[in-house]
Amino acid sequence: MSNPLSSECRTVLAGISSYLDGDLNAPACQAIEGHCHDCARCARLVTGLRETIGLCRQAAEAPLPEAVRERARASIARLLGDGGRATSARRVRARRG
Repeated sequence: MSNPLSSECRTVLAGISSYLDGDLNAPACQAIEGHCHDCARCARLVTGLRETIGLCRQAAEAPLPEAVRERARASIARLLGDGGRATSARRVRARRG
């Protein structure tokens, strides 16, 4: 069975998103960093989330293949019940520039 979280760990977890987004003031950041220096579990969590965010940002920069875009547009059109009319109209407008 895992050890229960301390109140400090809960405080870190409550502020981790703001910390990783750079939205906390310096004293709050220092408190989280100090806690992570002493708490391996929280340090692993912060490191893992930071790496995950980095990977997500990298993936977001990769261009989507046109075939995937077309399938997504067609799926959305089917879900919206327009039978693909919106997708076709957008393609025509895009070609006209």
